[in-house]
Amino acid sequence: MKVLIAAGGTGGHITPGIAIANRLKSDGHEILFVGTKAGMEVDLVPKAGFDITYIHARGLHKGFSLKNLKTFADLFKGISEVKKIIKAEKIDYVIGTGGYVTAPAMIAALQCKIPTLIHESNALPGKTTLWLSRKVDTVAVGFKEALNRLKNAKHAVYTGNPTKLTNNFLKTDAKKKLGITKPLVLVFGGSQGAKKINETMIELINNYEIDDYEIIYATGPKNYDEIISKVNTKNKNVRIERYIYNMEEVMVAADIAVCRSGALTVTELGIVGLPAILIPFPHAAENHQYYNAKTIEDCGGGIIIEEKDLTADMLKSKIDEIVLDSEKLEAMQSHATKPEMKNAMDKIIKEIK
Repeated sequence: MKVLIAAGGTGGHITPGIAIANRLKSDGHEILFVGTKAGMEVDLVPKAGFDITYIHARGLHKGFSLKNLKTFADLFKGISEVKKIIKAEKIDYVIGTGGYVTAPAMIAALQCKIPTLIHESNALPGKTTLWLSRKVDTVAVGFKEALNRLKNAKHAVYTGNPTKLTNNFLKTDAKKKLGITKPLVLVFGGSQGAKKINETMIELINNYEIDDYEIIYATGPKNYDEIISKVNTKNKNVRIERYIYNMEEVMVAADIAVCRSGALTVTELGIVGLPAILIPFPHAAENHQYYNAKTIEDCGGGIIIEEKDLTADMLKSKIDEIVLDSEKLEAMQSHATKPEMKNAMDKIIKEIK
């Protein structure tokens, strides 16, 4: 089978596409990607070892804008380009995992009358997914909550989000390997940026005593040198890293996370059973990170602090409130655990078959 995967924009759209591609490739299928030159697919897809063809596609602007004329012009160009690829490569199946490129790819596939699947990773389905859900063969969703917003879909099914996490580590072993002797707070940002989190952490580390727990704080490679120059690095209970390469192991060792709420981050928190203080990226499309975070808060596995309300004093207070209350922490860990989020890939492959 030859499969065309449309994935573009942010890592949250592209990573599931690559994960699906890897599984299909291991099953003997041929894979080709389409994307735009404006997103992270330019780097991520070739690095994953897949060929990608770039087509015309762009997002709609809010309200009335003459720029939307260009958007619609590119949409029709993109549809034509994908149809040519489908015919030339004899594509059997088209999968879309998000970003602007999904729309022309799905429309082209529908016009060519070949099977289609959209994977929607967020709890709040995007406008493209909602619009196409009545026509494509299957919409696979990363969160159960998304099904409530897809009641008019031709066929929508909860599969979860594909992730590399296996949760094969034991907490005691992970803590021992990392040299952690106290409760561990894991702090990290996301691909959409974490400037406010970084500013807050600098103030927290510099102005507050941290004695009762340890912090592992990933700044992101681009921010590390600047943050190290501003922060008190003498606190033995704080480790500041550029990037965490062994993220699964560190997540298992952690007792609570402070992070954004991208779809894959929220999925991984559920698989590991890690409660979190979630700070949604406020400029994400249609504020979807807030709705991802709500899936954790609503079940008692975490709390939301909106970025506009975030201060060092509030964050320190919330961390202390949770970490220093063993009963509360244990209850949140129990609520945060989502075993149904595992094996998403098997469920997606079943839908494809």
